[in-house]
Amino acid sequence: MQRKKVVVKNEHGLHARVALNVLEKATMLDSRITVCKGCEKANGCSILELLMLGAKQGTELEIIAEGGDEEKSVEQIVGVFGEGI
Repeated sequence: MQRKKVVVKNEHGLHARVALNVLEKATMLDSRITVCKGCEKANGCSILELLMLGAKQGTELEIIAEGGDEEKSVEQIVGVFGEGI
């Protein structure tokens, strides 16, 4: 299992476009992606669960990857947040 924390930079928070980008990357990876906000967890392959986190700008999220390509998977998903979209 690989974990990494990110901070939501976008002024609109974790909105639909960001969630869609996370979902698109997550579905192409071998690892299972989970995005956590405190105790709340969202499957990286579920746009609805990602949006239900209600992550606003400045919110700290933890990206967790479990599976075959964990390190690559975490970096791919963290990259989505690094783009600040």
